[in-house]
Amino acid sequence: MTTTTTLAGHRSRWLFCICFLAVGVVAAALVWGSQALLFADTNDFQRVVGHLYLTPLGDGIHWTLPERAFRTPGNPELASHMFTFAGWVQRFMPGNLFDLSRTALAAKLLLLAYAGVLAWQCAVALQRGALGWAGLALAWLAAFFMAHNIGMAQSFYAEYACLIALPLLLLGMLASRRAVRLAGLGLGALVCGLAKVQYFYVPLLALLCVWAAGRWQRSPADRGLLKLLLAVQVLCLVPLLIGKNASLNAYHGVYLGSYMVLSPAQLDGLGVPAERRDCIGVDAWGNALSGPGGTQVQHTDRDCYPVTPKLGKGDVLRPYLHYPLTLWRLARFALPSHFTVQYFHVFPGNFYLHRHEVGAQPVTDLLQQLTLLRDRSITPLAPLFLLAALALFAASRCRQAARMRPLAAGGLLLALLVVSQVIIVLLGEGVRDMSKHLWAAQLALDMLVVLTAVQGLGWLWLLWRRKSAPAAQAVAATV
Repeated sequence: MTTTTTLAGHRSRWLFCICFLAVGVVAAALVWGSQALLFADTNDFQRVVGHLYLTPLGDGIHWTLPERAFRTPGNPELASHMFTFAGWVQRFMPGNLFDLSRTALAAKLLLLAYAGVLAWQCAVALQRGALGWAGLALAWLAAFFMAHNIGMAQSFYAEYACLIALPLLLLGMLASRRAVRLAGLGLGALVCGLAKVQYFYVPLLALLCVWAAGRWQRSPADRGLLKLLLAVQVLCLVPLLIGKNASLNAYHGVYLGSYMVLSPAQLDGLGVPAERRDCIGVDAWGNALSGPGGTQVQHTDRDCYPVTPKLGKGDVLRPYLHYPLTLWRLARFALPSHFTVQYFHVFPGNFYLHRHEVGAQPVTDLLQQLTLLRDRSITPLAPLFLLAALALFAASRCRQAARMRPLAAGGLLLALLVVSQVIIVLLGEGVRDMSKHLWAAQLALDMLVVLTAVQGLGWLWLLWRRKSAPAAQAVAATV
């Protein structure tokens, strides 16, 4: 008996080593192949790293470091401080360059670690072994390394911080050990909430999901965790209060948002002067957006933003309070054109994702094909995945699904993040650059697809066991 158990243990260890090696080979290929993918600058890099005085060398990856010291970041976004630290580190490396591939590599290594841990958590929930872990690890790697997600790693956009923090937030939601749960949720919520003003509420969203899961799944709430998330939320309100672009965002949220779907009578009801209605659909740089979702763009000489009275959050919310269906109408107007992973900057065809001819080109081709497949298959079904997440959370009250309760809570968090980001983006800047502003929502949706599939497999396994149990008992009774 002891010999048999020992041999089985050796086989299990060898199988895990083989699976780990196979996943490692795939991971190395993904890191190599994704070197060619990057998000191009659309004059937004200056806002995040302008204080570093970097000089572009023309390839979008290499930037000359200045001789003088860096300034203090001028905006509160956490990514500015992260890139400042990376800049100081790269001063001590050869070449006097800020090499974006180095910060991209740091993010990719974190994503590899996240994929391994998330796969382990899912495998435990499904009671699967080494082969199950390997399959789940590959699924998480596919979600993280699709071209539209991993391209953000090689950029100076503020979403870089969200890329490395959102998987950590989910990892914390799925963790069973309290220390890992506190660290994952606390740090993940902090980095997400400070990454960009539009994510300021993420700690509160995590807090509500933890509380709701405890109440619905009849498990005791961790008051220490709730207090931690509340403290993090208070901290994440600071960038919202001191942000420098509030007036500009409010202008776009109104003139490229709610006003675009209101009738003349409704505009009259809001008291919008006739002379300002010519500015509806015109952004701060004179681009006139019209047509489906504002995707027909023509540059004009109209100078609307400087002559429009300064707007605030109350002006943004006012149309929605007067006409409650405005948000629904704006979503129907904007989402068919902008809810896509083919991110474009204002002008359709001006894509963010670029590719260089470096790295493992067949792997790069695969990552881009996965993005195209995702847009054709997953994107149209997004509402179904959101409803599935809610249904699975509702079903997690069942005692037989105790192992999958953390997965259901994680799915609830991701689903609510997708929905809330759509609302925040529509309120914040309307349809201008909307597809890229929904980047975090698309990453959350990709993660939700994996989590929903895992839960689906878990429920199928539970149903199969329930059906096979009477047959097994009958066989045992006849022996």
